[in-house]
Amino acid sequence: MQQVAKRNVWQKLSDEDKVLWRAVTEKVDPLRDSFIIQTSPKLRLKPQPPKSVSISPFRVGERTIPRSAMSSPTPRMRDVTPNMDKRNFQRLLRGKLQIDGRLDLHGLTQEQARIALRSKLMDAHGRDKRLILVITGKGKSRIDEFNRNIQGVLRQNLPLWLRQAPLAQIVLEVTNAQLRDGGSGAFYVYLRRRR
Repeated sequence: MQQVAKRNVWQKLSDEDKVLWRAVTEKVDPLRDSFIIQTSPKLRLKPQPPKSVSISPFRVGERTIPRSAMSSPTPRMRDVTPNMDKRNFQRLLRGKLQIDGRLDLHGLTQEQARIALRSKLMDAHGRDKRLILVITGKGKSRIDEFNRNIQGVLRQNLPLWLRQAPLAQIVLEVTNAQLRDGGSGAFYVYLRRRR
């Protein structure tokens, strides 16, 4: 069915358009081969035995956490990350690190934005760039059929795309940008060093 449709479109083109199309397609390299990632057998995870946890007896009316433990300051999740040292992470949150590149996804469809994000971040990683400002925009606020507030498709999907291969291997940290760099409509994407 698709072959018939392609033939009909091809027949409608003028001779000049056909020559131009052939000239363009001869210069294009397919993208599929550039994103093949082979995993090393050394990187396979070894299963860890479960840790034994001792549970102390609990009676109704007792506190689960002693008062002394409640009063001690505990780090908030926003203040620490397992991926970066605390000092650099704090500088990233405050927008004090130098931005090496910007990627504006305004006006793109989901598929176009995903492809542009992948190619630009892979290119930046190949050039040893570390911090990329990705601007998604805040998007339109609307309510879905379950009465949930939905904000910006690109803004919502960006963290998911960054957790998928091949970007998951090169992205070290992602946080919302500071107000001067776009606020909630932009993200700082901090890339790993090339090895």
